[in-house]
Amino acid sequence: MTDNRRHPRLLHRAKLKVTVPCQAKQFLADMRDFSESGLFIMTPMDLSLNKGTLLEVQTTEFEDAPVQTVKVVRIEPGVGVGVEFV
Repeated sequence: MTDNRRHPRLLHRAKLKVTVPCQAKQFLADMRDFSESGLFIMTPMDLSLNKGTLLEVQTTEFEDAPVQTVKVVRIEPGVGVGVEFV
């Protein structure tokens, strides 16, 4: 598999509040890593997302963290999704 990433990834575990506006769902997930252009979210097994789906993410590490819109660009079945910042 070729690594086409524009920016290096930094491993960082953090809890995220993830909202799927088109499905009216919200859940907590773990972030695996991040870069300047996106991050990887370890998602629940039963969550069905497609490439191009817009999500809203917010870290739970501190109060009043900003909400960031992201777009699903990669799906690893049974593991999670790679998203890029919009």
